[in-house]
Amino acid sequence: MLIGAIGAFLYLPRSAVAVAAGNAATLAVLNTAVDGSRAGAAFAPALDGEVYSTGDQIRANADGRAVLTFFDGSTLSVDPGSQVKVVALSRLPSDGMQVTVEQTLGRSWSAVTKLKTPDSRYEVKTPSASAAVRGTAFLTFVQQLPTGNTQTTYRVDEGTLEVTAAAGGTVTVSAGAQVTIAEGAKAPATPSPIPATSRLEITASAGVGFLALAPTGQSCGPMTGKAEIFGCVAAANKITVRDPAAGRWGLVVTSAAPLAAATLTVEAFVGAARNATRTLSRALNAGELVRTGITLTAGPPLALSVFDDPVLATSMCAATAPGRVVGGGAPDARLELARSFARENKSLPVSLVFTEGELNQAGPTGIGGEQGLKISGQKVTIDAGGVHGAATAAMPFLTVNASADVIGGPVGGKFSLRLSRLSAESLPPGLVDVVRWLAAAGTGGLGDSIPFQVRQVSFRSGCFFVSGLTPP
Repeated sequence: MLIGAIGAFLYLPRSAVAVAAGNAATLAVLNTAVDGSRAGAAFAPALDGEVYSTGDQIRANADGRAVLTFFDGSTLSVDPGSQVKVVALSRLPSDGMQVTVEQTLGRSWSAVTKLKTPDSRYEVKTPSASAAVRGTAFLTFVQQLPTGNTQTTYRVDEGTLEVTAAAGGTVTVSAGAQVTIAEGAKAPATPSPIPATSRLEITASAGVGFLALAPTGQSCGPMTGKAEIFGCVAAANKITVRDPAAGRWGLVVTSAAPLAAATLTVEAFVGAARNATRTLSRALNAGELVRTGITLTAGPPLALSVFDDPVLATSMCAATAPGRVVGGGAPDARLELARSFARENKSLPVSLVFTEGELNQAGPTGIGGEQGLKISGQKVTIDAGGVHGAATAAMPFLTVNASADVIGGPVGGKFSLRLSRLSAESLPPGLVDVVRWLAAAGTGGLGDSIPFQVRQVSFRSGCFFVSGLTPP
């Protein structure tokens, strides 16, 4: 019933999505091949919108990338070949937060918001050391040595780390510095400076909000306040990215008020030398979302392409989804347009976009009227935790108020939705279990309707997109 809005809109079987709890973190899967384990259970494919808490683990294979967003807005980005475990995650009575993450291999990027209370703590532990912060941005790299042991490198781009070696000793690492500690080694007396490297600086004029999307899928910018991209530090109207990935960088530009001459400047540096500069100038109407992009070519010297032709986007998903964006119009026409694009364009990125408003317009009011069933008050909302639905079903002698959450992601290259929570007031527990089973069973043929190999399903405020590559 609740996910009938989704099913009706897509002409697909019923299904539903998840909501983050107070003592949990929400997962965003940026590329397939990310697995999750709950409380020591076996690893299984992770879905966008899943909620992770104390005792849960995430691992990414050679292609996988993911971001955990904690309830205070702090993020932990995980690179391919990495494995992390949430050892402790709790909201304190003082409204503070305590987080302990254990990282056994690979690279992660922590962007920690300024912690609210003196008893708050954010800590990343590795086999050789642990690092505690009160608000900073830093990289953790756990590397396996030929001996079979590991060594850990912490690099700090903003704020300060207190790094304690498992074998003893503590060293303070400030912005622009790094420290490397092998298993069994004590902490050095002082850190070393981060070597001069390449960087990308993106600056907006006054009143302009923007978001940058790296070729790897992470985002960073004043528009959302997030810094998921490795090496990204965000300020009010500027971001700086150390060691930026080569490739196409997506850019979303907006303004709360009309601007006659908004500008966005992208600069590429190697050390102190500026290699390239590009500036985009245009008028912006209030609330407009403008989608563009620029390609960074690795150097030295670094090079920047001209900006892509700017286009207006109807939602944040349409602005940030990769490749050819297909959104708007009737669902059958939308899917046929995607099929046509897939037939004519091989191995290219494509995305299907759906909005909260569209799902609500496709609500199931009146379904089942011939059996005396009337559905009313249905409402669908979408956020980073998935799709959330609520409705009332009136039947002879019984009225049921129900709500459900759905998460989704790529499983075996196909689009998959999974019911993560179902509440049906007035129904006996046995019947609730039957409804849950029917909803789960109804997703069997869901993936076959998407005419491309699915690589990402992303939930954002008010919308979601399904993206991937057309067949070769």
